[in-house]
Amino acid sequence: MRRFLVLALVLLGVALAQRAEVSLGSPFGLQGGLRFPLVPLLLDGRVYGGVGLEALGGGVDFLFKVPLTDLYLGLGGFYGTGRALSLPQDGAGQGGVRGVLGTWLNLPLPLVGVYLELHPVYYLTPNQSFGLGAALGVSLGL
Repeated sequence: MRRFLVLALVLLGVALAQRAEVSLGSPFGLQGGLRFPLVPLLLDGRVYGGVGLEALGGGVDFLFKVPLTDLYLGLGGFYGTGRALSLPQDGAGQGGVRGVLGTWLNLPLPLVGVYLELHPVYYLTPNQSFGLGAALGVSLGL
């Protein structure tokens, strides 16, 4: 029954998603995810999972679009099985909350977007500390 529910959630997520994304950088290294429109032209939700040299994990972000620009701001949480990717590395933890400051890079590609994000991070576990990460990603419109 549990496998059926997971399969149903994955299929429903792909059916409702606006974009599929792949990024390289914070918090886990290589991430894949889906972006959903929550409030058209204003708020998106993103779920992602990733794998890196030291961690495996996932997270959720809420992304607020800045009207009339290619910028977006967000807030999210993540948790993984190892140390997340950010600087300074000595304080990196496994889970926490992060801010998202992102922009779309204007490339003339149909249904393909490239974005750059900066992630101020507050780690909650196992140690409380601050970090700063970044990610470069490709987004495919569905």
